[in-house]
Formats: sequence, structure tokens, C-alpha cells
Amino acid sequence: MFFTPARHAKLTCAIRIFVFFVLTTAFGIFLSFAQPQATESPVPSIPIVISDFELFSVPATATPSTAPIAAPPPIPVATPSAAPISTPPATPIATASAAPIATPPATPIASPPATPIATASATPIATPSTTPTATPPATSPAAAMAPPDKQKSALPLINGDTDLPSVQARRLTDFFTTTLLQILQKKGYNATRASGQNPPSGAMIQGVFAETDAKNRIRRSLWGGTSANPRFFLYVGIFNLARPNQPLYQPASGQPANSQYGPVITLNAYIPLAKYELDKNPSEEDVRKICTQIAASLAALLAANPTAFSQ
Repeated sequence: MFFTPARHAKLTCAIRIFVFFVLTTAFGIFLSFAQPQATESPVPSIPIVISDFELFSVPATATPSTAPIAAPPPIPVATPSAAPISTPPATPIATASAAPIATPPATPIASPPATPIATASATPIATPSTTPTATPPATSPAAAMAPPDKQKSALPLINGDTDLPSVQARRLTDFFTTTLLQILQKKGYNATRASGQNPPSGAMIQGVFAETDAKNRIRRSLWGGTSANPRFFLYVGIFNLARPNQPLYQPASGQPANSQYGPVITLNAYIPLAKYELDKNPSEEDVRKICTQIAASLAALLAANPTAFSQ
């Protein structure tokens, strides 16, 4: 009985310490949730440099200049002087006087009197009554020219005009670069076009147009050549600007003598590389679709390696 108050005091102190510990822990957890969390931007600030995709063309045939042919000087021809010819005087010829011819008087011819001809009275012919024909309502020109429900496909980007092959190839590569740049900037990326001096860190996008020959070898496309392939491939690689000495491809040794394609190339297998297929006369919608896929591949690569391109 003498130790009961002491035990009660120890129990009360233990309970107070336990309650204090629980309250301190709960208050610390509340403060950790109450503090604002640092939100990481989904769009990285890594510089993105877009290089023009490589598309070579056949060289323009130079037409030789035609030199003017000098005409020989005319040789004067001496003509003999014409001698005057004397003509004898004309002799007048006497003509006899014409004698008048007597004509007999004309005799009048009596014509018989005209006999009237009796004509029968005309009988009216009964015609059947005409039945009115219902004509369909006229269609207005605006309704006749109304556009169909299905929209037409976009016009080809490269039409068969009279421009040189080099001009057409440049037009296609410029549209690819401009479209990809607009898509990346719209997503918030720090994307610029390659201008010679690149930043020390970041990512670079390069591409080359290619096609396969009869032996299934990868050849660089030659715009304006005699290749019968209706489509070509676009190989796009993403490089780290911290290691700028990595090529997209290398020309293979022992090039065949064939003017239908460009040289045989060997692609770099140590970089992130993607292959896209498109027509040789693509539409603007085809180009935008491929550029959207390139932007998605870049976003996935940066998300999987957040610090690889910032060093």
C-alpha cells in the first residue's frame, strides 16, 4: 500500500511522454504536407538543335554556249551594162468602117386567157390535247457546287513543275525543318535551327533520306534520279551535343557504279535512331505526321534520360 502512489506517478509520466511523442509526430507530418512541393516542369529546358535533313539531288546539266558562226563577206558580182535597143517607129494600120445591119420588127405573141382552178375547202384536222409534263425543280448553282462530305486530300508538297531538282529538294527539307521546329516550340521546348555554332550541351536532331536498291542495300536518295521506287525512308537520329563527333552514317567501302541512287551508307547503331517511310511526293499532312512522331520520340528519350543531355 505504501508503493501505490509511486507506481501511479510513473504510469502517468509514461502516458504523458507517449502522448507528447504522438502529438509531435502528427504535427511534423502535418507540416510536411502543408509545405508547397517543388513541381518539376514537364518540359525540360534542354536546348534542342534541328539540323536540315539531308536530301541530295542530281546535278544540273550545263548546256554548252553556242558560238555565233561568222558569215563570210558577200562577194560582189560584176554585171555587164545593158546596151540600149533601138526600136523602129510604129506604122499605123488602116481599119475598114463597119456597115450597119438592118433588123426586122418584132411580132407580138397572143397569150390565151387564164382559166381559174377550183380548189377544195380545207378540212380541219383534230389534234389530241397535250398533257402537261411535270418538270423537276431547278437546282441552284450554289447547291450544285456544294463541297462533298469527304474533304479532298492535301495537295502534294513537291509538284512536277519546271524547277530544278535541287530547288525541289531544298523546298522539301525546309518544310520538314520548319514544321518540326513549330511542333517542338508549341510543346514548350527550347528548339532552334542549326546555324553553325551549337550550344555545348543539349540534343541535336539529324536525318537523311534513303532508299533500298535491288540488293536491299541502303542507298542515299538522289532527288531527280532514275530510281523506280515510289517511296523512300527517312532515318532520324538524336545526338548529344556534349559528344558532337558522332556521325549519322558512314559511306560504305566499294561503291557500285550506279547513277540511279546515291552512295551505299552504313547507319550508326550507337545512337537513338528511328526510321520513317513516306512517299517521294509527300503531302503537307504526311510531313506533319512524321514530325509529330519525331517530337514524341524526343520526349520519350528525354524523359528516360533526364540528365544525359544536360551534362
